[in-house]
Amino acid sequence: MQSRRVFHTAMRALEDDLIAMTDLAGNALVAAVAALVDRDEATARDVIAGDERLNGLWTDLERAGLTLIATQSPMAVDLREIVAITHIATDLERVGDHAKSIAVAALALAGEAPLGMNVGIERMAELANELLRAELDAFIRRDGELAQQTALRDNEIDQLYHRVYRDLLERMVRDPACIDRAQRLLTVAKSLERIGDHVTNIGEYVVFLTTGRLVELNQ
Repeated sequence: MQSRRVFHTAMRALEDDLIAMTDLAGNALVAAVAALVDRDEATARDVIAGDERLNGLWTDLERAGLTLIATQSPMAVDLREIVAITHIATDLERVGDHAKSIAVAALALAGEAPLGMNVGIERMAELANELLRAELDAFIRRDGELAQQTALRDNEIDQLYHRVYRDLLERMVRDPACIDRAQRLLTVAKSLERIGDHVTNIGEYVVFLTTGRLVELNQ
């Protein structure tokens, strides 16, 4: 009985770390795009520096999950939860990496003349953060249906990405002087598109947690 209490306490700690990672990743995403739009170098640097904290949480969570598997001999349902949490944490760490990449682009563009083409990028970021929070809610509620429905909305991010991509290419054709700046924005848009993919992956592991089946969503 005592060992099970210890185990459940450790599992709650894993979940708490996962929630903290989601907050850090989502906040980094929002801050990075705000730094880009507002040409805010201080905020961009904060995002870059803050990525270390997210990486540290990820490392600690991975280590704790492996330790639980090695020392507690979890039952099948518990093992499934540990596997889901550690995989979700990896996707959250990747979201943080992309937020950092956007912050790096924000720093590079802060001293350049603005292109005035950030509306699609801002909408992509808002939607990605919204879906990230929804997938966390699905995880907390153990709601596989919500996870699947949320993952379907990654199509909206993809559509926005293609629109931004097309608009930036057209701008480069019309004005070759803006090519370097437009290419930076293309990398930002691609980072946001990839964040949408990682959010979909999170949904897949929520479904795995609730059903025991690992299925591809939104293909």
